[in-house]
Amino acid sequence: MTVPGNPESTAVDLRVHIGRLAFDPHRLIYGTIILMAAYALYDEGQDPFKRATLLELIGVTLGPLLALAMAHAFSDALDLQIRHGRRLTWHDRRHVAAENLEYLYVAVPPIILTVILALFGMDANDVVAIVQLLGTASLAFWGAYAARKAGLGGWMQTRFAVSYGFMGLIVIGVEQLLTH
Repeated sequence: MTVPGNPESTAVDLRVHIGRLAFDPHRLIYGTIILMAAYALYDEGQDPFKRATLLELIGVTLGPLLALAMAHAFSDALDLQIRHGRRLTWHDRRHVAAENLEYLYVAVPPIILTVILALFGMDANDVVAIVQLLGTASLAFWGAYAARKAGLGGWMQTRFAVSYGFMGLIVIGVEQLLTH
């Protein structure tokens, strides 16, 4: 990314690298917020956790993220076609698909955690609460990460982490107020 108005600026890779994988924070953060909202809507009631409940929770995890990925892929494909005034190439399609699959990466940790906690017989609503807390912690991490990338010191990184984590709790709270 280049800095607007600065012709001397160079491209900066804003992705987070974990080994050979690179992730766009924007997509991970957006996916996390959507997932937290979906979980806030979920209410298993008092029934014991069973296989059908596990599959339901996996669906609650994948459904909104799949819709988000598809919506963005559709929009990105149209945007490319409009901007370039041509049909999409195979490379364009592959690029759009790969970029938008990142929204689905957000589903991997909650699904793994859900399966593990289900094996230990944990209540579905408790599993959702744990995943939401981890989502909030993720948003706090991204707040600290953003502050660090902005060159801010440790105290400001902590303030950003707390602020963004609190915003995640607000997302959960608003959804709870609207649905329960």
